[in-house]
Formats: sequence, structure tokens, C-alpha cells
Amino acid sequence: MEAISLARTRPNAAEELPKFRLSSYGQYNADMNDAVIAQVYQRLRRAGVPATVPGSLPVTCFGDLWTARVGTVGLNPSWKEYLSKSRTELVGKNRHFETLGSLGAYERGELTDAQCERAITTMRGYFGPDKPVYSWFAGLSRVVEGFGVSFRDGSAAHLDLVQEPTDPVWSDVFKANRDAGAAMLNADLPFLRWQIEAFALSAVICTSRTVLDAVARITSAEVIETGTFAERRWTIARAELNGRAVAVVGWNIPLVRQPGLTRQEQTELGSVLRARVDAAGLRPESA
Repeated sequence: MEAISLARTRPNAAEELPKFRLSSYGQYNADMNDAVIAQVYQRLRRAGVPATVPGSLPVTCFGDLWTARVGTVGLNPSWKEYLSKSRTELVGKNRHFETLGSLGAYERGELTDAQCERAITTMRGYFGPDKPVYSWFAGLSRVVEGFGVSFRDGSAAHLDLVQEPTDPVWSDVFKANRDAGAAMLNADLPFLRWQIEAFALSAVICTSRTVLDAVARITSAEVIETGTFAERRWTIARAELNGRAVAVVGWNIPLVRQPGLTRQEQTELGSVLRARVDAAGLRPESA
């Protein structure tokens, strides 16, 4: 997976989304918040792709991006966020996100503001008490806590290069059809960059080399330091977004890939990254 080339995924200038400058760190005025929400709703209403999980919505955030100061980034939402192992829609207490069916909508383009608001509210509450959080987040949660923030308390939230939940997952789409995979990235990377900027994230934690390379490119991040920990090669980089410094950090091998890390090592990896970010003068704000 780390060998995948993303050379064809640079967003076009015409795809740039509106920029917002915060009057004070992390504080949105009413007009700005309305504009931010409008962009998120627009993403929800965009039509899916052939590989999109039927009836699903793009996942614009896992957890409360409105309160987060640190964001983690993966490839794309798993189909398991919407479907059971038998590929039937998750419902009731097993539901992770709203769907067209749960919202009573026929297609994305007809979603009302109220339906979009409900969908986003569910996404913001993804890590809430008694929620059925996907097991993939277990190791990442420990890294995040070692970094000094938490999905549970809203000081961290998760994002993806591609917001579309697909079956198969994006990496398999890309391997089977590079043009289709690249088209998905080209469509969604501008929105991710806009999120990092508009929501004033002070640090972005990338969960693989593929993700790190893509985020570094769209943010024009410059590498400050590299090192190793428990057979993971980590990188610290600095991006400048709208006059604000953002730490872009990550490692090469996904946590779920061998060689595996113990729970303690996952937490320690987060601590190492935080220490190096602090030493570089890029200390992230906490919620």
C-alpha cells in the first residue's frame, strides 16, 4: 500500500474551496460558521461514485471537528461503517452513521438542511459513550492519547483523504482501476485541505505513508525531522496555512499492518511524535 503513487492526485486550482481566516484561534463568528456549514452540506449532497456503499453519505468527520485541535487522517471510510459482514445496512444501536434511508431521502442531492444537520450531528457524536466505534480506531486512539488529545473528549477528530465510503475500500479501487481511484482522490483532496484550514487544526496525524505524502503535498508541508520507533519510520513536517503553522506528522506502515505495535508502543509512538512536534516549536493546542 505504501508504494501507491499519488502523483496524479494534485487538486486543480479551479477546485480550491473558500478560505477563512479566524479572528481568534478556534473561534468562529456567526457568518463564518454559516459559510463552513454550507461547504459541509454541499459535500454531503455531492453524488457518489460507482464504488460508493449504496445509501451511504460521505463521512466528513469522525468525531467533533468543531472542537478538535488535532486531526488524524486515513484513506477512506470502511464499508463496515455502514454495512454488516453480510452487507446489510447497520440499523438501531448498531448504526454508525445516518443513511439516505434513515433520513428519509431518495438521493443525496435532495437532502434538506435539517437532514444534513442530523447527519453531521451523528458524525460529531461518533466517539460518544456507548457508540459502536469501528475496531480500526482502537490503536489510533492510543496514539492520539499519547499525543496528548482524545477522540472521546472532542480534542481530536478523524478525517480521510477520500470521504466516500466504498466497497471495496479505496486502496482496492485504486489497485483495480488507477484512473477511478485517482479521480476519487482528485475530487476529495481539496475538501480535506479546506477542512484542515477552515477548522484551524494545529496538528494533523497521518496514518500511513500514502496518507502522509498526500497531506504533505496538499498543504505544501516541509519536512523538519525523521526518525524511527518500533520499526515505524516517522516524519515531522511544517505547513503554513493561511498564516497559521500546522504540524503534519505520521508514520510509514499502518498500525494494523505487521510488524505490529503493542498497546504501550502505540501510546509511546504518540508521545514521541508530540515531543518532536514540541521541540520543533509547533506545540498543538488542546481543546
